[in-house]
Amino acid sequence: MRVAVVGGGAMGAATSWRLAHRGVDVVCYDRYSPPHSLGSTHGDSRIIRTAYFEGGWYVPLVREAFTLWRELESETGADLLTMTGALMIGEPDSAAVKGALASASTHGLEIEQLDAVELGRRYPGHIVPDGQVAVLDKQAGILNPEAAVAAMLSRTPAVVRNSPVASLSDLVDSFDAVVVAVGPWTPELIDWIPLHVERQVHVWFALDAEAAWLTPERFPVFILQSREFGDVYGIPTLDGRSAKVGRHHEGEFTDPDRIRRTVDETDIDPLRRMAAKYLRGLTGRVTRTLTCMYTNTPDRHFVIDFSPYDRRVVVISACSGHGFKFAPVIGDIAADLVCDGGTRRDISRFSAARFSSSYVPDHHDDRD
Repeated sequence: MRVAVVGGGAMGAATSWRLAHRGVDVVCYDRYSPPHSLGSTHGDSRIIRTAYFEGGWYVPLVREAFTLWRELESETGADLLTMTGALMIGEPDSAAVKGALASASTHGLEIEQLDAVELGRRYPGHIVPDGQVAVLDKQAGILNPEAAVAAMLSRTPAVVRNSPVASLSDLVDSFDAVVVAVGPWTPELIDWIPLHVERQVHVWFALDAEAAWLTPERFPVFILQSREFGDVYGIPTLDGRSAKVGRHHEGEFTDPDRIRRTVDETDIDPLRRMAAKYLRGLTGRVTRTLTCMYTNTPDRHFVIDFSPYDRRVVVISACSGHGFKFAPVIGDIAADLVCDGGTRRDISRFSAARFSSSYVPDHHDDRD
């Protein structure tokens, strides 16, 4: 069996790895030279967490993803995953707190609930206003996206770099199946999923000289929901000199070939004000910035599905800004769909049918 994977970012690299793992003859195409900083899979760090507030149905998938990330580390010797725990912080009725608690209850996850006093006492890097609470997800940490993509592609026999794919028709004629995993370029190839691409900004602020509490051992990754700043996130220092923060969504709509790459004060100011209000140990002096892109569906959940026009085409790359952590299991699901015509995992919530009443594919089977 010969399969073309279009896109060499997180999802395309993962699919290529999992197909090659099954002995499939796979060729991965990318318009640039992955890992690169022009799409959605870069920035030194990505959060992986288990108490998933976006929906409990993600929990079995992220649990499996942990296993596959460790398998990739074992196969390649790469250091990809650092466990830190994760804090979901907000008011008691915030989606992050309520959703994390719901997922933990459903799946028996190891968590702790922290009130404002305990959160501030245990984690001095957080300035905690009255009424704020947190859920500590103990099965969480940081992934290195560039190293992960490089590791997955190292397990793929054929990678065609600097080769954009303008149309799927030639590939469908030349291969037994095609997997589309091009992130923000998906609308160029697929017109049956409603998508919009969103510009995102990452900012690294310098640490105060005394901020010893911002290390991975003492400062879990966090997602904070606030009325003023929306959803923001933070990563402990990985270089001993700076720490990364960002806003989750809230970015301007864009086009991947015309994205505004320059980061200016309008991007930085909300994050600097957030850090000054909620974090202790950051100076506000910017040491680094970058942009990336989210490819969003209307409901911000994934699409993992066959094309309604040709079941030899599978689309997996509309992950709405929270998909990276799932890459190896999504890649394995794509391999299921290509090789077996279905998967034992429940991906019913990721069907494209939710956007079109006329398209109801069958992509879940009953295998043990």
